[in-house]
Amino acid sequence: PPPPPPRHCTPPNPTISLLSLLPAAALSAPASFLAAGEPPVVVDLRPREAFEQCHLSGSSSLPLTSLRVRLFELPPPGEWPLTLVGSAAELETARALLLPKGWKFEERHADDSAFWEGAASESGPDSAPLLRPNAFLASALRQVDLPEAGAAIDVGCGSGRDAVFLAQTLGDTWETIGVDNHKGALERAQRLADGCGVSAAFALANVRKQSLSDLTERPISIVHGCRFLDRPLLRALPEVVAPGGLVVWSTFLDGDGPPQAPPFRPSRRLQRGEMEHLFGESRGFEVLRAEEGTLLTRGVWESAQFLLARRTR
Repeated sequence: PPPPPPRHCTPPNPTISLLSLLPAAALSAPASFLAAGEPPVVVDLRPREAFEQCHLSGSSSLPLTSLRVRLFELPPPGEWPLTLVGSAAELETARALLLPKGWKFEERHADDSAFWEGAASESGPDSAPLLRPNAFLASALRQVDLPEAGAAIDVGCGSGRDAVFLAQTLGDTWETIGVDNHKGALERAQRLADGCGVSAAFALANVRKQSLSDLTERPISIVHGCRFLDRPLLRALPEVVAPGGLVVWSTFLDGDGPPQAPPFRPSRRLQRGEMEHLFGESRGFEVLRAEEGTLLTRGVWESAQFLLARRTR
């Protein structure tokens, strides 16, 4: 029989939440669109064997030995409250890898016995889902009534965080498609979808030269893009999105001062008011949200525009 778990590894105590174990600083994310009190994403860096012997309830296992090749599975840098659990050496290695890429996190030392006292912990192989989309997409879909099932297209999907989230959220009655022109990113996206057990298609295509309508035979009911700008594509969306459909978009804005990180050219950034014009009433849309904030690029938070709009006719 397997050895008994450590004495501190007790069944989850409903009176001790994971939130209560974390410093308040862990619950604030830069430029966050998340609700107050959003549960933190807790990543356990220890070897899988140690995780199965005992771990915090609700935590996710991502051994340090796999961290570098599985970075795309982490929440987007800086957008979700994140806590790492591991030994001092594991945390030091993770810190050197993640901080330069923009991730911010709390650290909890698993080799400190005081950390476990009173914690809601458990043993076994169950690892909580790690996937999180960009915070604005999560916030937008929580806010609105979803349109009738059709196709949801994630433009410039990269390694698939947002496309897989859409597939999880929308379910099997929808067709979810991620499109990108980077083959390696699409391979990672497919692995992510397979690992999450969702059905999502990934298309290798250049949307600057190909219509989104070519990707599906179903009505396009959601179009999402993040950190991507192609004005001809945006101007074409009134002819592409089905009535009642949604556009959820966030990308960089030409702000008040010179950019400190890419994209540097003004042509690669939105102008203030541009999205409201492209998706205004005269274009057959209702703007539900139009906000300014920041997006991370090369470790720098740069001005950005966030838009949620519904096609009305």
